[in-house]
Amino acid sequence: MRQFMVTAFAALAFLAAPVSAHAGEPEPYPQVDIPTSCNVSVPTAVAGQRVVLRVVVSASTNLPVTGSVDIKITKGTATARTARVAPVTVWTKTVRYEDSPLRVVGPRLSRGDHIASVRFTPDANTFIGCDDMAPFDVGGIRDDGDVGGEGDLPETGGPHFLLLIAGAVLVLAGAERVAASRRSRA
Repeated sequence: MRQFMVTAFAALAFLAAPVSAHAGEPEPYPQVDIPTSCNVSVPTAVAGQRVVLRVVVSASTNLPVTGSVDIKITKGTATARTARVAPVTVWTKTVRYEDSPLRVVGPRLSRGDHIASVRFTPDANTFIGCDDMAPFDVGGIRDDGDVGGEGDLPETGGPHFLLLIAGAVLVLAGAERVAASRRSRA
């Protein structure tokens, strides 16, 4: 019996030794690269005024996304890229991204089609870089005589105020006529 107890104790000590040596350490997980998503937009662009670009980089994590963003504006359309026509680079800039949306003021551009493109390069090896592009048109003076950008609200296509008043007058006249015909019957 004594021999059995010594053998059992030795077997338990052998099995418990590797477990107790790593009991306080966290289990090592393989590092997973987190994909990022880039978005560039150009709200309005008018010839002769500086173009404003909005850049957002996001990731599905609570870690701060930091790195550098390379911004490029080229003259030409997105179809010119597919037709293998070399677009002309008009402006480039590299800015620092610190986990908050960027508002980048670009150059004054001439009329025509342009493409804004961004490429995000992360600081840490935790994230995977991303890129995006947005075609936009640089126009001239708007149809209402106002230079584009800031100002009044856009025309939404609703009826004019005089048509609205005329319709209300017709409804009231019709209601009066119905009331008059009911009074004459009684």
